[in-house]
Amino acid sequence: MQFYSCVVCLLLAALSSAEQTDLTSNLSEDASAVQLKEIQQQLVQLNNKLNTLSTQIANLLDTKNDQSCDRKTAITDCGEASGKESGIFPLRICTEPTFNVYCNQSFEGGGWMVIYNRIDGRNGIFNQTWESYKHGFGEPNGEHFIGLDRLHAITYGSSYEIAFLLTVDGEEQFGIYDHFEVDNEWENYPIRRIGSARGSMRLFRDNNELHRFQTYDRNNLHPLARDAMFKQECAFWFVDMPHMYSISFEEFCANLRRLKIMIRRRPNAI
Repeated sequence: MQFYSCVVCLLLAALSSAEQTDLTSNLSEDASAVQLKEIQQQLVQLNNKLNTLSTQIANLLDTKNDQSCDRKTAITDCGEASGKESGIFPLRICTEPTFNVYCNQSFEGGGWMVIYNRIDGRNGIFNQTWESYKHGFGEPNGEHFIGLDRLHAITYGSSYEIAFLLTVDGEEQFGIYDHFEVDNEWENYPIRRIGSARGSMRLFRDNNELHRFQTYDRNNLHPLARDAMFKQECAFWFVDMPHMYSISFEEFCANLRRLKIMIRRRPNAI
C-alpha cells in the first residue's frame, strides 16, 4: 500500500513540475492553476482506486489460503493424524479445498490413507464412468474411491508406498509395493512407477509394463473385457490389451469387489 502511495506522490510531483514549466510560458497563471488542480484530483482518484484494488487482492488471497493450504487443523498425510485410532481426518492438498479421508492406524504401523475400499461386493457403487473415477465417489468411512485427480496430486513427484488388501474366504491377503506414483489424465493416469513387492499377493506381473487406468466407458481393451468390467463393476490399472482376452480377467475383476487399497508416505521421505 505504501508503494502505491509513493508512486502516486512521485507522479504528482513530476507532473506538477512539468506542467508549471510548460504552462508558465504558454498559458496564463490562472489557467495553469486550474489544470494542475484537475490533475491533482485525477491522481487522488487513481490512488483511491489502487487502494481498493489492493484490498480486494488481499481478501482474495485470504480466501484462497483458507480453502486450500492454510488450514492449521487439517493434515497433509495420514502420518500426521493424531492418536492411534483409525478414523476420518480432513486432508489438505494445494489443488483443491480440504476434503475428508480415512486413515488406517492399525495396519503395518499405521499412517495409511485409504484410497479405495469395497466391502459388500457388487452393489452398483463402483459401476462408474471415467468422470466419476476422475473426481472420486462414495464416503471415506465406507465404500469409496478417492479420485484419480487427487491421487495424482498426492503421489506424483512424492515418495509413497501402496498396499493392496484382499479378503478371500474370510482370510486377508496383502501385497505392498515400496513405491507408487500416478501420472496425469493426459496419459490416462498410468502408474508411472511401481516399486518392489512384499507380502502374499501380487497384482502387477512386470514393472516395465505401462498400466493405465481403464473404465468400462474409456479403455483400450478387448470387447469381452469391457463386458466383464461392466458386469463386475470393475475399473483398475490394466495393460492395454485390445486384441487379447482371458477368463482370468473376469476373475480378477470379481476379486476387486473385496479389495482395499491404501497409500502411505515412505519413512524418511522429504
